[in-house]
Amino acid sequence: MGELVGLPEWLFATLFVIIGVTIAFAFAWRNTKRQVAATNARRPNPTRQDFMALMASDVSEETSEFLWETASFYCHDLGLTPHPDDDLLKDLPIDEDDISMDWPRDFAKRKGFHESNLPDWPDHWSLTLRNFGRWLDMGPT
Repeated sequence: MGELVGLPEWLFATLFVIIGVTIAFAFAWRNTKRQVAATNARRPNPTRQDFMALMASDVSEETSEFLWETASFYCHDLGLTPHPDDDLLKDLPIDEDDISMDWPRDFAKRKGFHESNLPDWPDHWSLTLRNFGRWLDMGPT
């Protein structure tokens, strides 16, 4: 294929991959910007103190602090702060694997137990920060 445009085959293949990856990153960047704009338009950005107060009736302070620190890591460069009612997959630019694998492991490690001892996720719960905190507070089983 490279001969058709006057390039060596290896150079054509390399350019093809680079262009493909660039396009994929451009779409991901655009989609993340759209997601952040939609989230910002839907609700206010709470401060850390506001977040803790909003979580206080449902989630322990220690768990709320963990969720603030963890979710803020993904949002702080985007002009977004976590909100208790954010859907973790739809409202915040967070990879699903981080939520399902890294967060429980990090929380369990912090609390001194193995993440396999966390209870099963209740089927009827939506995946919000508030519910995630409630689930973490259920502790080891």
